[in-house]
Amino acid sequence: MLRKRPAMHPLSFLAVGMAGGALLLLPAMILELAGGRAVVFDAETAASFVYICIFPSLLGYLFLNRGVELIGANRAAPFIHLVPVFGSVLAIVLLGERFELFHAIGYALVFAGITIATRRVAAR
Repeated sequence: MLRKRPAMHPLSFLAVGMAGGALLLLPAMILELAGGRAVVFDAETAASFVYICIFPSLLGYLFLNRGVELIGANRAAPFIHLVPVFGSVLAIVLLGERFELFHAIGYALVFAGITIATRRVAAR
């Protein structure tokens, strides 16, 4: 639906989408708070929140929207499967998760799928 969006700045478009997402998450947050769960506000929580706000939320979606705008949704779609690859790589690098065989198999399958999906087929 990016092609049919109104003519507006990419940050404004992203802000509207994020506001809609926040509204949809509001009932789940209310249920969590009603169940007695509360967020602990400390330096680690603040740093995590800032990281999540900037990189995967703001920059990630700006880049995704721009990529879809440039090459189209059909050509950009296979690359969405890189999200878990990058997530697990970041967990290995930043959180000390151990690299396992299933990581390698998963990465290989994702990259093989992207290669097959983006390969140009010769006209018959």
